[in-house]
Amino acid sequence: MEEKNINTQQYNCNEDEIDLFQLWDTIWSNRKFIAGFTGLITVLAAILSFVLPKTYTSEAVLVPVSGSSKSGLSSIAAMAGLPIQTDQNQANIKAVLESLSLREKVVKDLNLLDELLKDKKSQHKYPYQVAAEQLKNSIKVNVDNKDNTIKVSVDWKNPDMAQKINQSVIENLRKILNEKAFTVAKMNRIFYENQLEETKNQLKQAMEQLNNLQKEKQVILPENQIQSQIKLYADLIAEKLQLEAKIKTMSTVLTPDHPELKSAYNRLAFLNQKIAEVEGKVNTQSPLSVEKTLSAIPEYTSVYLKVQQLKAKYEIIAKLLEQARIDEMKENLYIEVIDYPTYPEKPSKPKKKLIVAVSFVSALFLAIFIVFVKEAIKKRKEEKSL
Repeated sequence: MEEKNINTQQYNCNEDEIDLFQLWDTIWSNRKFIAGFTGLITVLAAILSFVLPKTYTSEAVLVPVSGSSKSGLSSIAAMAGLPIQTDQNQANIKAVLESLSLREKVVKDLNLLDELLKDKKSQHKYPYQVAAEQLKNSIKVNVDNKDNTIKVSVDWKNPDMAQKINQSVIENLRKILNEKAFTVAKMNRIFYENQLEETKNQLKQAMEQLNNLQKEKQVILPENQIQSQIKLYADLIAEKLQLEAKIKTMSTVLTPDHPELKSAYNRLAFLNQKIAEVEGKVNTQSPLSVEKTLSAIPEYTSVYLKVQQLKAKYEIIAKLLEQARIDEMKENLYIEVIDYPTYPEKPSKPKKKLIVAVSFVSALFLAIFIVFVKEAIKKRKEEKSL
């Protein structure tokens, strides 16, 4: 039994050797056809590589820079040599780089309308939009999450224009990021700036009025009599301003019926009521009313109190504004250009050597395949004729 198996294996090996020999014999007998076919295709590919229009590629490397402070985990990851997660920053910049509006700006800056649309621009209702769509094929954006970099590549038939387009892309990217960087901190900063300017004007008017009364009444108010009211007033004003800024931010993302927003408005109404009581505008009999406490003090007292209140309010807003500016710097997103757009001295396409090499290999395998097919057809015809 074992001897039979050994004989069978030897027979199979002999069959394989015969088959391989036959294959090689087929290839060798058709060597002229294979060589001629492969040579012809390779020569045609070489000629085509010289005929194809040249393309030049300008490359630039960017890195997103966020002013936000690193978290403890990010710091530990950086110390360990691990990549820091900045996917959102990369995604935002990549979205802008691939946006239609950016490409439209590039087309306008470099007057590419005629070159992209040639004589067909009059056929389109929005020619700049169509030209921007055409430019999309020439601009490529690749994100490297490991190195936290973004590569911008521009393909063009002219090396000078390829570099100029890449430069224009980066310049317009910066402009768009500055225009769109309207963060929550920026909204707070603008709100506090307006409040500070308004309070500054009110304080100036109150101090002028106080100076006039000082000359007329010759009265000096003891500050310790109203110190507690001023402190209370300052605390109420501080809470009110912070709540107003919070409401302004929440209003942009929450509906008016949201419970959190309703609660904030109720708290604001309560603060306004207490501030009005301190200022003596309503409920003058309230224990918080300055008017009740100072009912016996001359007119100068109310003016002096108004000045002190405005000073306290001004100082509080100035501190809040300073903090808002710091927060805004933390939230802004910038880009740093690691490698500025290169000037492509040599064309990137067509890759002549690669085209010839691929054509040679492909033609060689195709020629061998054709030979085997012809041989198989020939054998089948001979078997039918028998």
